[in-house]
Amino acid sequence: MNRGRGNISNLRVVNVIATADLRQQVGLERLVCVEGFLYDKAIYQCAYLKDENTHGKISIFASGRMISVGTKSYRSARHDLTYCMERLVGLGLIHRTKFEPKLQNIVAVADLGRRVRLEAMASKMGHVIYEPEQFPSAIYYDPELQGASILIFASGKLVFAGLKSSSAFNAARKVLAQLASRL
Repeated sequence: MNRGRGNISNLRVVNVIATADLRQQVGLERLVCVEGFLYDKAIYQCAYLKDENTHGKISIFASGRMISVGTKSYRSARHDLTYCMERLVGLGLIHRTKFEPKLQNIVAVADLGRRVRLEAMASKMGHVIYEPEQFPSAIYYDPELQGASILIFASGKLVFAGLKSSSAFNAARKVLAQLASRL
C-alpha cells in the first residue's frame, strides 16, 4: 500500500450516524423478548435493533426517534432505519410512516504513513488546538470542512469527525491532500 505524500485514497468512512423520526410513540416494553431487539428499562432509555439484516445498530426511543450508528454509508443507514420501521410495523407497534433520514455525522480515518511533530505543526498552522496535557492529538479546524474537525495524532493517523454531507466528505479528501503535502 502506498502511503506517500498526497495519497488521498486512504480516507475511509468508519461510521455514519443518521436519525429519523417516526412521529409516533413506540411501546418499547413490548420489545423485551423480540429477537434482534434489546431492551432493559433498568439499564437503557431506548431499545436497540441489531440483527443479520442490519449494517449497524439502531436505537429506538419511546418518542419514535431513531438513531442509526455503525454503518459505512448514508444508504446503509437509510436501509437500517427503514428496516427498523418495518419491523416495528410488523409487530403492530406503529403505523407505517414516511420519513427522511437526516445525516448527522460521518467519521472517517486516514493514515499519513509517517509521524507528525504535533508541536511544530501547531505552531506553524492556524486553526489548530494542541494541548498535550489534555488530549494526545492536535485538533485542526479547516474552514473548508464546514465545522468538522480533524484529530491529528503523532503517529500520522487522522480522524475526521463531524462531516455532515457528501460535499463535506469531498472537502475532507482535498484537505487530506493538502495536509499530506504540508506535514
